Amino acid sequence: MEANSFDYIKYIDLIKEKRRLFIVVSLFVMTVFVVVSLVLPDKYEAKTTVFVEENVINNLVKGIAITPSMNSKIKALGVTMLSRTMLAKVIRELDLDAEAGPDFSMDDLTAGYRKLIEISLDEKRGVFTISIENQTPRLARDFVNTLTRVYIEDSTSSKRKESFAATKFLAEQIEVFKKRIDAAEKEIQAYKKERGGLLGLDEREIRRQIESYDMKLSQIQIHIDELETVRRLLVRKTPLRSRIDALSRELKVLRSKYTDSHPRIIQVQDEIGGLKFQVNRKGNEELQEVYLTREYQSNQVQINSLLKLRESMKKELEGQKALLHKIPSAQGHLNDLLRKKANETIIYEKLVSRYGQSEISKHMELQDKSVSYRILDPAVLPLFPVSPNRPLIILAGIGVGLITGFCLILLMDIINPTIKSVDELKEMGLSVFAVLPFMNNEKKVAYQQKRDRWFFAFAGGYFSLILCVLAFEGVGMLSRFF
Repeated sequence: MEANSFDYIKYIDLIKEKRRLFIVVSLFVMTVFVVVSLVLPDKYEAKTTVFVEENVINNLVKGIAITPSMNSKIKALGVTMLSRTMLAKVIRELDLDAEAGPDFSMDDLTAGYRKLIEISLDEKRGVFTISIENQTPRLARDFVNTLTRVYIEDSTSSKRKESFAATKFLAEQIEVFKKRIDAAEKEIQAYKKERGGLLGLDEREIRRQIESYDMKLSQIQIHIDELETVRRLLVRKTPLRSRIDALSRELKVLRSKYTDSHPRIIQVQDEIGGLKFQVNRKGNEELQEVYLTREYQSNQVQINSLLKLRESMKKELEGQKALLHKIPSAQGHLNDLLRKKANETIIYEKLVSRYGQSEISKHMELQDKSVSYRILDPAVLPLFPVSPNRPLIILAGIGVGLITGFCLILLMDIINPTIKSVDELKEMGLSVFAVLPFMNNEKKVAYQQKRDRWFFAFAGGYFSLILCVLAFEGVGMLSRFF
């Protein structure tokens, strides 16, 4: 508590010591704030409130007509209204570009007014508020009202243009897809004429025929093999060859019992060799006799007939396999053509459906039946400025002035290198033997007190003037509400 009391007294003494500097600096800062508050120009705010109303018809035609939702219109409002095109229209209509002079371009004007405009949206209520602050009350009012009117007109006309453009585009696309469907149908018919025989074949029937040909070919081959076996037997039935076969069988039996040096084996081998020599000399004559027999001739005719039938059936089989290979390709190409036509038809039907919706939407936009704007509170001529808040600025100046004065003398005291008290000497480790009291000069003190009275009187009067200005501005602000 003693330390706190000491600090408090120290600061009070510091203010007393530097009172003139404290007062001068505080009054100077207060004066700056007062002058700034008086110099700042008055700004007037004009405000209009618009209600975005969704028409009952919009709910009735939901799913039939395509209309922009209220939420989408509200969200696009802030961007569209502050666009360069929109602001330029308002500036030209109010002739603000001519009043600005040649030094300002349209971009500068639109950028400047964009900073002054404030748009607040209330999506739940479907209400948006447009406000602007300007030094000229009439200009603020006219600008807000004109901006609101131009936006509503432009929004309505743009939606109408979009509806007309959409309807025209859909009509053009319907015509295009109708031609594409007709072209696809012609291509399908031409392909059916070209491959009609192939497309009419039954793939399962052809597979059954191929299986039947394979079975018949197998039977023919078996019959041919049997006949060739008979033919070989006929060729081998000549006397010499029959004798050689009999001896060969006997030789085989003998070898199973005796060695090759057995007399009978040697005899049989010699007889076989002689018979083979005779076959080489007279074998062709014997074969010619066999070839001329009726049995051999009948066998050969049957074999030749079966060979021709086999070749014919192989050709038929290859033809059927070729058809079977071509059918999937032909059917696949036809399916591609049909699928192409089906896709074009689906898109065409969707376009026709959307075209009907577009027609209804166009008429709704033309008659403003979807979403309409209603101006609840048009901007009126503002009578009182909304800024600057002079009483608040002056009060802030008083507070800032006092703080600035105190901080300045505190800073000067901190950077002052002189010894200010006995305690500082003790903290430095120096011994204090005696303290000489300060001896006041009565004449000098009286003169100083006289000067202080005049100074405080002037400072009090000056501060009273500041308070008068504060009171005047405060009364003026209060009068706006009563």
